[in-house]
Amino acid sequence: MGTYRLLALLLFALFAEAGLARAQGAEPAVEILDWGLTRAKDVGTETAPDTPTGYNRLVDGPVEVIRAEKITACLGTSFGVMYAAFNIPDFQIVPIMVVVQHPAIHTPDGRIMLRSSWPDGAIRRQRYAGWVFEKSYELVSGVWTFSLQDAKGHEYATKSFDVLAGNCPIS
Repeated sequence: MGTYRLLALLLFALFAEAGLARAQGAEPAVEILDWGLTRAKDVGTETAPDTPTGYNRLVDGPVEVIRAEKITACLGTSFGVMYAAFNIPDFQIVPIMVVVQHPAIHTPDGRIMLRSSWPDGAIRRQRYAGWVFEKSYELVSGVWTFSLQDAKGHEYATKSFDVLAGNCPIS
């Protein structure tokens, strides 16, 4: 009886070790950990030509998240996803592209945008990718989908929101 237990323990240890080795050699993964309405501290902007405004807001964490999938689009409303990378060493950055598919946004310069995107980097700690409704022309109802993709356009993770424009409180 003791021999069988010892053999079972040895087999378990061998399989566990093989699983650990496989995990250490695994491809990087990026996962969405939380999503919804957000509030973040703005610390500046950077140029982002593939967005309606032409820039992205840079934020400093931590970012507060109130989980929601239905978003009321009002000027100042912010929503998005929190994500992190897995199967990578500390301090490694996984280059990603944040792609937001959204209903048609008609910009003042005549563009009609159905998608916005910007480069980012995933790390082992939580990061934030989101949208702030800053201009009235961005307030469009419909499905908004955040997709985190690798450099070749392969999707790591995705999250959709049902956005309804209007019914905003007077501020």
